[in-house]
Amino acid sequence: MKKLAIAAAALFSAGALYATELNGISAADIKVPESALPAPAFVQEDGAKCGHYSGEITANMHLYAQASKSRLFTYAKTEAEFKEFVSFWTPIIGKFGIKVVSTEYKADIGYGFLKYESADGRVIRMFNGDGMNYDALSQEAMKKEQHMLLEALEREEMTPVAAFMIKNDVFRPTFNVYYLTQPDENEDHEVQLRQLKNGDDIDFDLLTGKVALVEKDASFSLVYIGKLLGMKSKIAADEAGIAQKLEDYKKFLSENKKEFIASRTFKLDKPFAVGDQTYNYAANIYFFQ
Repeated sequence: MKKLAIAAAALFSAGALYATELNGISAADIKVPESALPAPAFVQEDGAKCGHYSGEITANMHLYAQASKSRLFTYAKTEAEFKEFVSFWTPIIGKFGIKVVSTEYKADIGYGFLKYESADGRVIRMFNGDGMNYDALSQEAMKKEQHMLLEALEREEMTPVAAFMIKNDVFRPTFNVYYLTQPDENEDHEVQLRQLKNGDDIDFDLLTGKVALVEKDASFSLVYIGKLLGMKSKIAADEAGIAQKLEDYKKFLSENKKEFIASRTFKLDKPFAVGDQTYNYAANIYFFQ
């Protein structure tokens, strides 16, 4: 039976927010408090594939880099910690022809960034595997997943820069990868390694050829390479009603400069009622943010 978690939630919401309609919240939009960030102590591994830096994150949180625009940034308690961050990352990115052009540390908020430029204009992006389905008690299983991500990036000619295993008692053990891609003024439009996972079953066939499928790690989870995907489910009492809701949402996407990809309309395995209204049909709608 098709899951309709998102549609049901929207149904009982008094007024769906504009952002909810676009399904546009990403991990990058959420500031994680310092106590909730993985903390790194890095170890160089020999024979790393693709020439990327390979290590392990266990302590020294200030060395953990997040990526946006043409910057790497971190949260560091002191300027000395930020200088360690700059010293650590400068040779890693330098290996790929990327030059540090400026750095800045804001002591009042404990935030620092490293701005860089590359000869070919590419930028660094990062993917965290924490949302994927894997055996977190198995180092071998996590390494296998990480290796799969690196191979997928290579197939799409997106150079891996660094890869880390993340171990911290506060978190489920996980991993991440850093890589190069072409920038876009709107980062949602960049070709990045991403995950679609919003609670509903995914129609994988509708996305084939639209993005590069990396792993279908659950019926409701897809790791892929491409522009940022959005998925929205709608429900209605009858076929005419669901057809109208589909057309209304296509119009909404067009008005907000979002690209419609495909949709699938289906009859619910088991109708459900809310008050005096019974819902029998649903549609899954896919689009680029």
